[in-house]
Amino acid sequence: MKKIAVFGSVNIDYCVESKVLPNSGETVYGDEFFMSFGGKGANQAVAAARLGGDVSLFGSIGNDEQKNLLLNHLKKEQVNIDYLNIVDDVSTGAAFIQLHNGDNRIIIVPGANNQTNQTYMKKSLAALLEHDIFVFQLEVPLETVTELIEILHQNQKTIILDPAPMQKLPIDLIDKVSYFTPNEHELATIIGDNVHLEDRIGDYFNQMIVTFGADGVKYHDGQQIVTVPSRRVKAIDTTGAGDTFTGAFAVALSEGKSLRECIEFGTIAGSLSVTKKGAQSGMPLRSEIQAILEEEGGFE
Repeated sequence: MKKIAVFGSVNIDYCVESKVLPNSGETVYGDEFFMSFGGKGANQAVAAARLGGDVSLFGSIGNDEQKNLLLNHLKKEQVNIDYLNIVDDVSTGAAFIQLHNGDNRIIIVPGANNQTNQTYMKKSLAALLEHDIFVFQLEVPLETVTELIEILHQNQKTIILDPAPMQKLPIDLIDKVSYFTPNEHELATIIGDNVHLEDRIGDYFNQMIVTFGADGVKYHDGQQIVTVPSRRVKAIDTTGAGDTFTGAFAVALSEGKSLRECIEFGTIAGSLSVTKKGAQSGMPLRSEIQAILEEEGGFE
């Protein structure tokens, strides 16, 4: 099995569930409040580790009251935290999440995630290069991500880039990654309104893998657009579904599965993740995915 490095954000999530969402200046009563572990980097690392991946997390947290909670949690999830950057005088990243009718609205305060910068990356480079598959998102400084992707591309590493939360990217960055995994809204932002989504997917066959939520995943196999369906489930909390897909996709790649099998493995994991509350608490175990595959007779 190949070694996975996730380079990205680590947060504490503060979640409020309510029957209504407040308008500007309005106060409403919520139904439930809970804290959970999040950050797209940590989410993807936990998703991969739960599914049996050999995962190291590269990121930053504050030397604050949240530190031990996070470290103990990540150890319990069997994520390698040897390379985490613990920063003085900066708070651990935080996300404030409103849950309503199975959907979510999120405000992120980066905090220590801004210290996952070029200085930290260069200090960690020797350890990073010991890994085989790299997973990125965009909740840490973009200049760090782009510089590290260039280095990894030169070293012929397998690179997965999940462009979320969406921001303007260098035009040649997609060409340097092995797999680019936007959702449909992120891809529309990247390509603009004048280009059909499926035309752009066809420009990057076996590389651009676009998630469409409940409508599954699309990619071009070199001959045609292929749709891999999602499993139909009752969504309780969609927070972390995309991260679960990416983590699961990375694990399947590390095990040498075909691209179609990697995507199907990811869609099963992502579908299961929305049936429970919390970005990481809802992430499935390997046994849950295996049960579905056995019931369906394996991959298509």
